[in-house]
Order: sequence, then C-alpha cells, then structure tokens
Amino acid sequence: MKSLQHKSQLEHNIQHIFTVDVEDWYHGVADEQIRASAEQRLHYGMSILLELLAEFNVKGTFFWLGHAAVENPSIVKQVAEAGHEIGCHGWSHELVYTMSPQRFREETKRARDTIAELAGRPVIAYRAPYFSITSKSLWALEILADLNFQYDSSIFPVRNWRYGIPSYEPHPQEVKTPSGTIYEIPASVRRVFKYNIPVSGGAYFRLYPYSVTRANFRAVEQKGRRVIFYIHPWELDLNHPPVPLNWKERITHYMNRRSTKTKLQRVLQDFSFAPLGEVLEKEIIHNCKRT
Repeated sequence: MKSLQHKSQLEHNIQHIFTVDVEDWYHGVADEQIRASAEQRLHYGMSILLELLAEFNVKGTFFWLGHAAVENPSIVKQVAEAGHEIGCHGWSHELVYTMSPQRFREETKRARDTIAELAGRPVIAYRAPYFSITSKSLWALEILADLNFQYDSSIFPVRNWRYGIPSYEPHPQEVKTPSGTIYEIPASVRRVFKYNIPVSGGAYFRLYPYSVTRANFRAVEQKGRRVIFYIHPWELDLNHPPVPLNWKERITHYMNRRSTKTKLQRVLQDFSFAPLGEVLEKEIIHNCKRT
C-alpha cells in the first residue's frame, strides 16, 4: 500500500471534492413495506442540488444507487450531460459487510453496467452504501479492482455504530490486491486529541453549525489535504414523509434538514470543489510516492 501525497498549496487555492450519494429518501429505510409503497421523490432534491451546483459552477461526482438510476433514467442522463462524473453506489442500499462476496460482486456489476448504459459512459468510481467497507469487508476492494473500478471512497476513518475503520490512514492510498490496483479515497476527518472527527458532510453537515464546518475545512486545508464532501439529494427535500425509525436513524435522517440548503450555499461560496476523478487523475495518481 502506498501513501499519496498532495502538492502543497495555499489555503485558498485548495480544491476540495464534491460528491453526491444518489438515492431516494426511502432507499436507506430498512422496512421493506415502506420501501415498496414509498413515493418516488428524487427529482425534488436533485433539482435544487443541480441548480445550486450550476449557480456556483461546481462539478461533482454522483454515486448512483442502481435502484435509483433505474427509477430515474432521465435524471441520470441530465446529470451526465451537465458534466458531472458518474459513479456507482451499489445496487441495493445494504451494508456491504452483511453480503457474501458473491452477492456483492453480482450486485455491483449489475449496478455498474446499468448506470453506465444510462449515463452513456464507463463507471470507474464506487462508494458503498453507509460507507460500509469496514475491517469486516475489506475483501470488497479486490472485487472492485477485478470489476475495473479505479477508485473507491467507502472507508470512513471513524468509530460509528454503523461503519468505520478508526485506524485507517485519513489520506488517499493506492491499494494493491491480487486482482489489481485500486485507489482508496477515505472520507475526511479532523484529528482532535486522540479522535478522528467526521468533517465530510451528510448528517454531520446538517448537525454542525456552519462555523464548525468552515473551521473543519480550514483545519484539513492546513494539513495540505482536501475535504471529501458528500450530500444526499433527499437532504434538500423538506417534504418527504416521516417514517418510524430508531433514534439513531431519526437523528441522521431528519435532524436539521431545513438548514441544508443555506449551509450548502455557504460552503459552495466559501470553498472550491471538483469531481473526485478529476482531482485523482491530475494530482494524486501522478504524484504518488512511497512513504
């Protein structure tokens, strides 16, 4: 495994990475009956998101869930034609470490091929639902390499009730597997005392005051690194229905959704962003050095 070093840049010149986990509001709900009867609302949040990205001239990487892509083929095409990078978020929104390697391979290949056909371009980027490549499912990286994915962004160097590898190095790494090489781009964290604090987006973005998010970005910049920011379209859809969830799921899914759009406008104004693949190709792969 190699460590990938970023070039030193002035703080205000650092270009962070904007990513989107594209799933409808119900795809992450465990109750099958709710999922089966749920109203499809992806277009509401996606419309707001795409308008904001166009307003600030930002391109990002959209990791599409296979189910969401099949349900919204015109939006897949719209995102691709707008110049955004298209990635894969798996087929079903389930934890990788609960799957067998065979099921993971079959579902990931199905999702990759379906999304690529709809987008009209190859899909070489992957992110697992719930960042669920953990120490129990590192075998997935070899399967991804064998399926010709060039990079993955599924590992979160934190301790969380649902995901995380707290000891994982918080910088991009080249991972060599028996099936080939893949680049792992972990979700961003900030080291505070002995702990890694998530700074990447999602529920953390909604729960933190914006002043904390901005400070976290600056702290990462001071280390010469980029923030891997992520968001879900449903976080911008204030009217998707409430459903019964356990308290942890309620916090991560519903809390502070009304702040999402305002905070997103501020972060797009305050910081520069690019798609993951663009930064990886231009700066990370070609500046790979052994540590």
